[in-house]
Amino acid sequence: MVKLSETQRIDILIMIGCGDRIRTQNQVCEMFNTKYPDTQITQSTVSRVERKFREAGHVRDLPRSGRPSISDNKKLNVVLSIEENPHKPTHEIALNNEMGKSSVIRILKKEKYHPYKIKLIHELNEDDSDRRLEFCETLMNICNNDRFFTRRIIFSDESTFCLNGVVNRQNYRYWSSTNPNWTIEAHTQYPQSVNVWAGIVNDRVIGPYFFDGTLTDQRYLEFLRNELIPDVCLMFPNANNPNIPGYSIWFQQDGAPPHFSREVRQYLNEVFPGRWIGRRGQLEWPARSPDLTPMDFFLWGYLKHRVYVNKPNSVEELKNKITYEIQQIPPEMIHNVLEEFELRLAYCQEVNGAQFEHLLKSRLE
Repeated sequence: MVKLSETQRIDILIMIGCGDRIRTQNQVCEMFNTKYPDTQITQSTVSRVERKFREAGHVRDLPRSGRPSISDNKKLNVVLSIEENPHKPTHEIALNNEMGKSSVIRILKKEKYHPYKIKLIHELNEDDSDRRLEFCETLMNICNNDRFFTRRIIFSDESTFCLNGVVNRQNYRYWSSTNPNWTIEAHTQYPQSVNVWAGIVNDRVIGPYFFDGTLTDQRYLEFLRNELIPDVCLMFPNANNPNIPGYSIWFQQDGAPPHFSREVRQYLNEVFPGRWIGRRGQLEWPARSPDLTPMDFFLWGYLKHRVYVNKPNSVEELKNKITYEIQQIPPEMIHNVLEEFELRLAYCQEVNGAQFEHLLKSRLE
């Protein structure tokens, strides 16, 4: 339908005429279309304008029905509310300003505000950044001299799997006109029912191995001696000593209490002399650094996503699913993960040892 200005509607009435000089609708159309070649009308338009004038006494647009317009003051109050508290729920802003939640969201979007999701990051203590930075610099120097060094590290870790229970990260929003990279520090270890050990080396995953009950230093030492190291010796044989892995292989573990006992460290010094990374190892593993180990930034999250597609009904089924999904991980995926590990060493240095995972997506885009 043609949109006419008020002046054009008045011209149509003048062209229609009055008294003995009334023109037909077809004549009015020809006159109007000649005067306004960019706005062509039909006889129905002439009829509509004439009818509106007879009924209303004018040709102005009537106020539209529907929701009332929101005043500029209320719009300003919405924006000020977000500026004062970017975490404030939109339903609360709507209630305070006597409008619908959809109106609040519409105003914020029009003003170029966006609802950014929360990203959980691990917490750091006061001295952690310096230790993380030192570790990354040291390892990067080694990698610069030995480009295959990270392929010879057995990255290891334990994790807990449960039958149910997932942290919902979808309910947090931060309204802002620019991405604030909003984060919340979160602890990374919680007691669960199924304890799993696994490792990553070169293009393969080692394990899984399952523990019953709490993992103590004595249980961990027995696991190393009786289960893990014999298996590793078969994977990477040592021609001079079949009881220890090949001399090129390194071992990495974090600083969890079972890993730090004197007996465990002595044993690692025997089987990986000068070649293990951890608390008081040849290379000191920095505390609270799950963003630096492929086990945390890849394997555990990937496994839990796969395992819980259909939640298991028993602990035994859970173990079977974990084992199956580990066996399905393709070597090229692990290869890419280790490349990501080296990139993360660089990211950590760029932020002087601080948390960096919440910045990775924007940096890679």
